[in-house]
Amino acid sequence: MRNRTRRAGERIARLRLAGALDPDIDAVTPAVVIGLDAGYLRCRHRRPERNSEVIAGKVLNFDGSQHRFAFARKGNSASEFAAAIVSAGVRLGTPATVLSDGDAGLWKLQRQVVPEATLVLDWWHIAMRFEHALQSARGIGQGTTSAYLRTYAVRNLESAKWKLWHGGASACLGRLAKLANRLDCGHVRDVRSAVAARRHVNDLIEHLHANRHALVNYGRRRNEGLPISTAFVESAVNEILSKRMIKKLQLLRNRWTVQPILNMRIAVLNKTLGGSFRLLYAAFQAENDHDVPSVAALQTPRLRMLSAY
Repeated sequence: MRNRTRRAGERIARLRLAGALDPDIDAVTPAVVIGLDAGYLRCRHRRPERNSEVIAGKVLNFDGSQHRFAFARKGNSASEFAAAIVSAGVRLGTPATVLSDGDAGLWKLQRQVVPEATLVLDWWHIAMRFEHALQSARGIGQGTTSAYLRTYAVRNLESAKWKLWHGGASACLGRLAKLANRLDCGHVRDVRSAVAARRHVNDLIEHLHANRHALVNYGRRRNEGLPISTAFVESAVNEILSKRMIKKLQLLRNRWTVQPILNMRIAVLNKTLGGSFRLLYAAFQAENDHDVPSVAALQTPRLRMLSAY
């Protein structure tokens, strides 16, 4: 079944749905939101690598439709990413917003394919780092005479988070740097939990400084109904990778043979599998022609097995 699924995935990757027009690269289309994330699959052979990285994402169109894509990260990742977003309707003149968790490799793909896009660093990952720092700060000097340092650290962290939420990235970094210097003083360094708090604050500073080009006014975007989190991309990773390829089936592949299976998963989730089979087999008919063919609507037992896989 794996071999059949792989062969079918290789064939549908070279197809174009009936009626699809040639892409006009210079066409101006409505704005889209592109989310990028990555996941890891265990390789079949431990050498030369134990895990292979798969980049998954989702394109949210102006009309509310969603287009999922996934590809194994290898030498031609930029061309794979470009082909994925072009198939979703993104063109050279399309205004785009790219959301990511701050991974340097994902930002590199963005610069290669959509360099003019608006960048947004995922707020959830920022909030988690702030929360880790706050938890450590609340324990500074607990039960000792140095408990007064806890109030100072918590107040500065909450103030820095508020400034960042309202678009004051420089003020936020300045406040965090001041707090880090205070925690590094000699009379504070030996206080309980001060070392952990300083480590979390430095990690937060490094994360924000490395992604300072993607820090925006999160409060304004939230009020305008614009996305500030990659939660919709996390769901795509779960649909494409975790649900079928990690948690249940435990597929053992490598980055060179996993792509056809990813093509099948994407075709099922984007509801284009039935159209691809019609191009391969002219006599293929779904049980209900009024709706877009789904996995359960495939007619033959073999096609049911391939789609469920």
